[in-house]
Amino acid sequence: MAQLGGTEALAAELATAVDLIMHPHTQQQARLEAYMACERFKEESPLCAQVGLFLASSPQSNQQVRHFGLQLIEYTIKFRWNCITHEEKVYIKDNAIKMLNVGVGPAEDRTLLPTKDALSRIIVEMIKREWPQQWSDLLPELSQACTKGEAQTELVLLVFLRLVEDVALLQTIESNQRRKDMYQALNNNMNDIFEFFLRLVEQHVTAFRETKASAHSRVVEMVLLTLSGFVEWVSIQHIMSSNGKLMHFLCILLNDKAFQCNAAECLAQITNRKGQAKERKPLLQLFNEEPLRYIYQASQIPPDSSSSLAIEQHHNFLKKLLQVLNGMAQQLVALWGKDDATQRPVHLEVLLECLLLLTQHPSLSVAHGAALIWQLLLKHEPCSKDFAMVNYIPKLIHTIAPRIVKLPYPSASGSSNSLSTEAYIRLEYDSEEEFALYFFRCRTDFLEIFRLATLVQPLVTYGYCEQWLQQRLRNAVAEADAEVKSGSVSCSVLDPVYLEWDALVSVLDGVLSRILLVAERPSVPAGLRLLEDCLKLETINPLIYSILLSCISALFVFLSMSACQITATNCVAMSGVSLLPRVLDKIFRALVLKPPNELEKVQAKSAKNLRRHAASLLVKLAHKYPLLLLPVFEQINGHVELLLKEPGQHQLCRLMRTTLQEALILISNHFCDFERQTLFIEHILRDKRTEWLAFGEALKSPLDFMSFVGLDKPPIFAVEGAPSLQNRSRLLDALHVVLGVVKRCTWPDDPDRAQRGGFVIGCTELGNPICRNPATKHVVPLLSHVLSLMRVLNELFAPEALLALSEGYRGIHGMLEHEKKLLMGICALPTDPLDATIRSEPTAFEKMQTFMMMITEGCYHLMGSAGPSLGRDLYQLLGLSDAIITNVFSRMDVVPDYRLRPIIRVFFKPFVYSCPPSFYDSVLVPLFAHLAPLMCERLTRRWIYIASLYESGQLNGEVNDTQEVLEDQLNRTLTREYLDVLKIALVGGQIGADHVASGANANSHSVAMENEEHSMDSAPQSRASQSALLSDIISDLGGKLLRNGLIGNYVLMTLLKAIAWNDGMCSMKAVNIAAPVMRFLAAEKLMDENKAVTAFTAVLQGMQVHGQHEANQSGLVTLGVQFYELLRPQFPILSEVLQHIPSVNAADIQKFDEKIAVAPVKGNKVDRAKKDIFKKLTVQLVGRSVNQLFRHEVQIANLPPMQSMHKGAKGSSTTSGDIMDSNQNASLARLFGAEK
Repeated sequence: MAQLGGTEALAAELATAVDLIMHPHTQQQARLEAYMACERFKEESPLCAQVGLFLASSPQSNQQVRHFGLQLIEYTIKFRWNCITHEEKVYIKDNAIKMLNVGVGPAEDRTLLPTKDALSRIIVEMIKREWPQQWSDLLPELSQACTKGEAQTELVLLVFLRLVEDVALLQTIESNQRRKDMYQALNNNMNDIFEFFLRLVEQHVTAFRETKASAHSRVVEMVLLTLSGFVEWVSIQHIMSSNGKLMHFLCILLNDKAFQCNAAECLAQITNRKGQAKERKPLLQLFNEEPLRYIYQASQIPPDSSSSLAIEQHHNFLKKLLQVLNGMAQQLVALWGKDDATQRPVHLEVLLECLLLLTQHPSLSVAHGAALIWQLLLKHEPCSKDFAMVNYIPKLIHTIAPRIVKLPYPSASGSSNSLSTEAYIRLEYDSEEEFALYFFRCRTDFLEIFRLATLVQPLVTYGYCEQWLQQRLRNAVAEADAEVKSGSVSCSVLDPVYLEWDALVSVLDGVLSRILLVAERPSVPAGLRLLEDCLKLETINPLIYSILLSCISALFVFLSMSACQITATNCVAMSGVSLLPRVLDKIFRALVLKPPNELEKVQAKSAKNLRRHAASLLVKLAHKYPLLLLPVFEQINGHVELLLKEPGQHQLCRLMRTTLQEALILISNHFCDFERQTLFIEHILRDKRTEWLAFGEALKSPLDFMSFVGLDKPPIFAVEGAPSLQNRSRLLDALHVVLGVVKRCTWPDDPDRAQRGGFVIGCTELGNPICRNPATKHVVPLLSHVLSLMRVLNELFAPEALLALSEGYRGIHGMLEHEKKLLMGICALPTDPLDATIRSEPTAFEKMQTFMMMITEGCYHLMGSAGPSLGRDLYQLLGLSDAIITNVFSRMDVVPDYRLRPIIRVFFKPFVYSCPPSFYDSVLVPLFAHLAPLMCERLTRRWIYIASLYESGQLNGEVNDTQEVLEDQLNRTLTREYLDVLKIALVGGQIGADHVASGANANSHSVAMENEEHSMDSAPQSRASQSALLSDIISDLGGKLLRNGLIGNYVLMTLLKAIAWNDGMCSMKAVNIAAPVMRFLAAEKLMDENKAVTAFTAVLQGMQVHGQHEANQSGLVTLGVQFYELLRPQFPILSEVLQHIPSVNAADIQKFDEKIAVAPVKGNKVDRAKKDIFKKLTVQLVGRSVNQLFRHEVQIANLPPMQSMHKGAKGSSTTSGDIMDSNQNASLARLFGAEK
């Protein structure tokens, strides 16, 4: 190519190549060759800029060729500016300014935007290298260009926008010093720049209104876009200059359809500014009457309903206007009441009226945006109690309530009204799933308004609910009569009647959940009357009955309130007491309700859902109001006993029966009588002891178990009464009853009651009472059977057991689909738990898979809860550690990762956390001695395998649904969870209820009917405050583990390897544990040279893998310095490790050694100077992000320091005059002074 010679010939050939690349019909090979030729020319030719200028300015060039020419110039400036001669720089600058003055094309021609942007980039790249020190006349030259016309003005504004993005917003300039220079120069000239922008707005808005010329409209649009880049960060004085002229202009432009979107975007940047109060106070000017009126009027401009484009543009404008209002509300709540000078805005009502009207808008997005602002205002105490807000709350809840009714995704042939809610839904959401997720979020926020409003005006919100419920009950009586007469029942969750009930219950629950938090409460008699009305309604529709139970659940708070007022003469309280048996009767009748047509599948499923709901409701009431139910315990127990005697007659599944028993256990916890409670638990478990003994044969080996549950037979639907089906049911029932007892049975919280009730059996070394669990002596004998079951479940993965599976059950041990989605973070679609149609009838295979999952996780939950629940009585059992090793940890070599996860997280984590110190040696040390080597070797092997997948390309960004991706995510999660266990064991830490997965235990296949109604969802009992364990000191248990040679070595090896495993979160967790571990080992003289070198090398490997991430690098640098401080004095070989770093400077190592030797360690803090040296030493090790790997390095040389500017009172230059109009003919020699 170069042989052709001459700029013109080169340009012609390049133009041909570009045309070839861009032509849609070019062959792939030809396109690639043309592309490579262009790239070679760009990188190798010294004539890059000259040819680029020729291509960019030639009238014969098409847009693509001109754009490529501009790219050649930009490439020269970015990568060769420091190498080319002074004359070449002047030549490029001259021609670039010439092109700017000539313009690229009409301002209104949007097809030319890429070319305009490319030209502005060239100017900006030169600015980044020369301004302000060596290009002092830049601003006058740009101002001069604006006088040439609208096309040139648009280009100048693009220059300002790209410049401010690089300097202030995105901060992409490679040289920090040059960025500071330009930032200072922009600030020094900001008054003039803002005057320039405002002048352009005023001039071109006026011109557009007079001539309607699109060029003026484009300039205004560009000014507003450019201003959006400035107003976010400049000093507030520039925004408020000339008495807030800018904000005044923007508010006016909100009412001009041509500019309202850009004006709203710019104003939103202003109102959402952060910073100190003095910087934000001036923004409260927007609450003056005139700006508020403009904003209000803009919100009420109707869209042009004849044009779909106009409707969409107006919709986008309203969403941007809501960002403005949200910012205003945030400024208001941040400043109102902070001092005497900032008080209530006089015209607050205008804002509230505007928000109310936006809440009524048919678009859900607009209404939701307004609701979020209402939330902000209601959460702010002075604002929520303001008389205007108090007056608006009734209007607000009347507006919000109808929007809580669920909306289906509209069909394509829906409403023809282009401004309807359905039309807006179709405009914004492409699928039913996408809309369902968004509506769920909307509904949650709408309900939050009711909760917040209840805290301000409880009688208003309750009154609204009361009227709504009374009206619905009146209608329901007529509907129930009609159902009885017709004999047909609608069990569809899409029925408008059900949807209204569902919304009503949600609101009622939200309001009444806050009633006890306010002083002004609704009348208890009125609440009891409402409860009685619900009890009176009789219905044969399972769906409506279920909704009634939810109403009763919400209104139950009035029974609690009336019980607190019991006196001899209080008839209200007495009526409350008389209602309690009727409430229980309603619940128990729901448990035996039969639908009108039991053969109709939807009705049958709805009836089953109702039974499940009733049982869960009883658990909820027992959990929240146990003292209220305690006097009627015998009555409830009698009902449950009757139901348990004839379960088949009432179609109660075993899980529901277990749930009912859990409710009884929760009430019995308040007997405060150990003997009575333990007798009751014995009664519950009596039959189960016999059951567990009968399972003995089945639990001897995996093959016996498989035969027992039917895994060795083909997956066909077993007829009722088939042995394998009965066996599975009995086993699940036996397990869940014991699990329910372990999780629900406890001793009284009050130490005095515990003492009086006979629960206290001694005191700890610190004097705290030791309580015994009434269930212990009944549960402990059964644990050997549960452990045998856990052993068998692990052995099912042995090769001989897998071979014995029948052909139809080959994949039975795989992960369930919902487990995969949970692991991958795929959001589950919100569904109505009462919807009887969401689940298709499971196959025989799916039923078996569900059984296996429930039995497995039930075991882990039982043993995980046994530690916190049974306490010392569990840990003091002889041979406990051996039993766990031989059963829970059996055949770990064949157990897959997804089954190992619950062993670690659900069982072992709470088990370790709850162990009393006196049993560390006998229980936990042997367990860790067994587990630590296994986990270290297993995780190491898995990480090597995953690394090989990455290297072979089987794991990359384009693959997201393969088995390998699942394995990768599983391995990361397992590693993190094991590190959490190590943290609890070594240092201590808090433990949540995460090991009690609400969907993974006995309730896994069911759906929750109400909050807190899961069958087994309570968190384990926590111990005393763990504040000492949260420090960076090794705990007593940690000390015992680390002093044990075997455990200490494997734990240390795991932590050091985890630092460099390819997962940022694992690395951070390991770093946080490794620091105190290393300090402990050094203090205990447990370190040797090999460990020291391995530990320090691990940190360097961590820097190599994770150093490009700031969060990881910070921890690794601190850890590296700490290790070096601790170990270097004793092991000088560490300095040799540093010498192996590529391109390391020996003098820097020497300096680092001197720093370490001179300054002793003070606590655990690390001197910043040491960290800086260590960072410098390891800079060659640090990996690079993928997006940085193949970048050309851009070098921007620093210029001589800027002269300090003498500033006037407001920060503007007092010596420069108007920089936009002066110095327009300065010589180029001065602009581009001597090269650095």
